[in-house]
Amino acid sequence: MRTKLFWTVLTLSGFLIVASPLAGMQKPVEAVQKLRQRCLAILYHAIKSENAYIRGAAARAAGESEDPELIPLLNKASADVYHTTRLFALQAFKNFSPEDAAVTAKKLIDDSNVWVKSAALEMLGDLGRQEARDEIRTKLKSPDRPVRLSAAAALYKLGEKENLDLVLDTLKDSNSVARYQAIGYIGKMQMEEMLPHLTALLDDDEDEVIFYSLKAIGKLARPKLFSRLEELTLSDHPSVKYQAVLIMGYLPADMALKRVQELCSDADPMVRVSAAVSMNRLGSEGCREVFARELEHTDYGVRSTTARVLGETDLPERARLLGRALKDENTRVRTAAVRAVGMMGGPQAFPLLVRMLDDPEEAVRAYAAGNLINLTN
Repeated sequence: MRTKLFWTVLTLSGFLIVASPLAGMQKPVEAVQKLRQRCLAILYHAIKSENAYIRGAAARAAGESEDPELIPLLNKASADVYHTTRLFALQAFKNFSPEDAAVTAKKLIDDSNVWVKSAALEMLGDLGRQEARDEIRTKLKSPDRPVRLSAAAALYKLGEKENLDLVLDTLKDSNSVARYQAIGYIGKMQMEEMLPHLTALLDDDEDEVIFYSLKAIGKLARPKLFSRLEELTLSDHPSVKYQAVLIMGYLPADMALKRVQELCSDADPMVRVSAAVSMNRLGSEGCREVFARELEHTDYGVRSTTARVLGETDLPERARLLGRALKDENTRVRTAAVRAVGMMGGPQAFPLLVRMLDDPEEAVRAYAAGNLINLTN
């Protein structure tokens, strides 16, 4: 018996005592299988919704399930009339079926939507599909800049290093949006050789350029960036400030800990949350109270962000905190919390997700179903 299914059965054995919808079942293994069938039914119902947001949630949730049984659903989603659903379907395949992702990407490189087309090209590069080079090269002459950039980045990943020049040249473009796009592609490469290009942009005159550059740097941050990051934590631009704090969490603790801890009491709640996340990354138990406090914030955006980051922030009280967020009155907060519970995984996630199969919002039910399927794979 597979490991995840084994502990799921054990968890369910105790859960049967208090979960009335499953109480009549005699065998935990049978209960798990029936639960999976219920989750599959929820997702296949959601993908037929007239609401595009719900169909998109079904596609994303199918990807989070990492279950080949949902490939037919994703095939349907990849041909959806709504471009975001097609995009989510493409991204979902990558989680568990690279071959299906490549097949879908090849279909979508001629999509009517520029962002879907760009994502498909990017996918072919990420998957190392050498046989797609000729077709990707044709997109270097696309009238749409995002498509040209995506094609150049994909070819770079496939070994055609000279194509990086198109992306790097765009960093100097007078069009701010074009620069943001180029920064994004460089950041997604997450290669050490890209760091000097991104670091140089931290002295840009435009705050948004600095923000996107910080996001692109991410885990590539090195100690030599500390002084500039410390300066940016004083920025008047909220996004620049909290992103700088987040990145400090990737630096050595003896260098960054003191400054990050100071920001746990910043006036901006997003900065406080970022500081708490970085404190955890730095191996400190300080500032953990921030998570509980911001889950009660009057701004649902703050509550949603807090729930989301808990998915990747390992805390002893994480399951309890997410359990609170799952009861939030705001759909966006509950959605973030459900997906965070799925990221958390483990036996504690199971009862939390089962409860959300009865949420009043279909999108929330879909995410709960997808993550439950993942737990029982």
